[in-house]
Amino acid sequence: MATEPVLDTRGDALFLDFDGTLVGFCDDPAAVRIDPDILNVLADLQARLSGALAIVSGRRIVDLDGFLAPLAFTAAGVHGLEQRGKPGEEVRILTVPGTLDPLRRTLHTGIVARPGLELEDKGTALVLHTRRRPELGGEAMKLMKKAVGDEDGFVVMKGKDIVEVHLAGMDKGRAVAMLSASAPFAGRRPVYIGDDATDEFALAHVRKAGGVSIKVGPGETIAEHRLDDVEAVHEWLTMAADVAAAQIDSKGNAR
Repeated sequence: MATEPVLDTRGDALFLDFDGTLVGFCDDPAAVRIDPDILNVLADLQARLSGALAIVSGRRIVDLDGFLAPLAFTAAGVHGLEQRGKPGEEVRILTVPGTLDPLRRTLHTGIVARPGLELEDKGTALVLHTRRRPELGGEAMKLMKKAVGDEDGFVVMKGKDIVEVHLAGMDKGRAVAMLSASAPFAGRRPVYIGDDATDEFALAHVRKAGGVSIKVGPGETIAEHRLDDVEAVHEWLTMAADVAAAQIDSKGNAR
């Protein structure tokens, strides 16, 4: 892969996945915690990027806000079905309430016969978790496909120990494209960091747009760059903040 990329805080826009990128995985998704030191780094980078830093995740934005408090960021949640253009703005939901109700009923019934399979209801998406029972991955996919049936309006995606369904027409790549069209992201080179199969949509979009695509961890990828793990991501972000600080002299002027 290409040499490790450098973040230009004066001309780049930074898009970050959450799980597997900023935080490690946990059997209980609600139990993850972000390192306070990296929160400080994110706050620094957000300021140096003039606000052009966004979190792009499969999680709901309200949950991301809880993990990242007291900070707030531009965000795309549930793979872009939730969007917030700027911190403090209202979250836009890009789906119709009740659309998933038939699938929801089938999945609730199905997990009863499959102990260890857990259903997470994000409102705009439904997720079957197999982290506690990885051997149920095949069963999770079968159950999800049964719930969807012959309906054309849904997308079933497989991620790390999950199978997820949501309305067709949205993914992380489209989410990044939509955020990139508005200030403060417009006109900046996009930089995306993510670890999962669902991040490949964003990595592909960013690469096509002439940006910087960074894959976290092992596995095939379209990305041009790779970081080994969450710790390596933290180190890269910290280095980016340090380099940006070094470019500012004591009077606050760029060198």
